[in-house]
Amino acid sequence: MSQQDYTIDNATGAAVRADLNATLQAIVSANSGTSEPSTMFAYQIWADTTANKLKIRNGANNAWYEVGALDSANLGLMLASFFPNVNSNVTATDEELNKLDGVTASTAELNLLTGQTALSSVADAYPIGSIYMNASNSANPASLLGFGTWASFGAGRVLTGLDSSQSEFNAIGETGGAKTAAHTLTTAELPAHSHDYAGGEYTGANDYGTNMSVNNLASTTDGRSKNFNSESVGSGGSHSHSTLQPYIVVYMWKRTA
Repeated sequence: MSQQDYTIDNATGAAVRADLNATLQAIVSANSGTSEPSTMFAYQIWADTTANKLKIRNGANNAWYEVGALDSANLGLMLASFFPNVNSNVTATDEELNKLDGVTASTAELNLLTGQTALSSVADAYPIGSIYMNASNSANPASLLGFGTWASFGAGRVLTGLDSSQSEFNAIGETGGAKTAAHTLTTAELPAHSHDYAGGEYTGANDYGTNMSVNNLASTTDGRSKNFNSESVGSGGSHSHSTLQPYIVVYMWKRTA
C-alpha cells in the first residue's frame, strides 16, 4: 500500500531518488490505502482497502465514484463478451445478473423458465370479458392499450358481485333495480302524528250523529260521551321514492374479442 503527494522536492540525488521511487510505488499500487489520499487529482485512481473497492475521482475533483470490487474477477463487472447477439434464452448466473445495489435474486428467478416464450403483457391482464374503466378519457381502449375489441358497457348502471344466495344477483349479466321505487304506505309505516280541532263551532242535531253542537268539550254538561269516532278523510296511495345510492360516473368498456 502506498500513497504520495506527487511532488518531487528539490533535494540531493539520494533524496530525489527516494521521492521518485515513492511516487512510482503509489502509481503502481493505485494509491491503495485504508483512507483516501491526502492529495487528490481529477480522475485519480484509489484502491480503497477498507471498503475493498476500486474508486476513481470525478472530473470536478470533489467526489469518488465506485468502479468495482477489488476481490472479484473483472472487478465484479460483466464483460461485453458475455453479450453476443442473442436469439434465444440467455442462461447466466445470479452473480452475473445481480449487479445493481440492493438486487438479490436467484438464477431461476432471473432466467426465463423452460418453455416460456413471452413475458406477461397488458393484454394478459385484460382477457376477453374484462371491464376497463377510465375517469376522464373517453377513447376506446383499443386505441389506448393497443389490443382487443371493446364495447361500451353498463350505461347508467353500477356493478355488483355474483351472489348465488340472492335471486337478484345469482346470474352473470342479470339486471334489475330502478332509480325510484313505488310503494303504498301502511298504517304502521306512517310517522307518529295527531289531529287537533283548531276552534270554531260545529252545530247540528242534538244527538250522537255527525251533526252535533260542540262549543267547548270541557264544558259539556248533558252527560253525553266526549269520545268521537275517527272518520276516514282519504285513502293511501302509491308514492315514488328516490333509491339512488351515492355514485360517480366513469367511462366503462367490456372487452368482447
